[in-house]
Amino acid sequence: MGRIMIVDDSRLARVFTATCLRKQGHEVQEVDPTSIFEVLKAVKEARPDLLIMDYLMPNCPGTSLARVCHEDADLGSMRVLMLTAHRDEEVTRRLMNLGVAEVMFKPFEPQALVDTVAAILGQPT
Repeated sequence: MGRIMIVDDSRLARVFTATCLRKQGHEVQEVDPTSIFEVLKAVKEARPDLLIMDYLMPNCPGTSLARVCHEDADLGSMRVLMLTAHRDEEVTRRLMNLGVAEVMFKPFEPQALVDTVAAILGQPT
């Protein structure tokens, strides 16, 4: 199973996502995005296989965090799953250009999350 970090300004969303993935045996760390610098520090320390983050966060915009991770040579192998309620093809295209592996739209079913994470990590469902 994978090491996963969840970054979302909504505690409820973090807990929901973490619970779904822990039930599948993943090692999950939840991070409250107080600032992009704090999140980046946590990512570099934890070295997750997958970073799941919200697109819109007031102190740590998902686009900015994705860009920083994508441009950081030490984080090159880390995969990113972006969660968003905004169904905008241009935003999705921009995120994919920043190295985001997948964009998942809220709300989502727990099984859809589990299947998406398995696909990103190359694991059977």
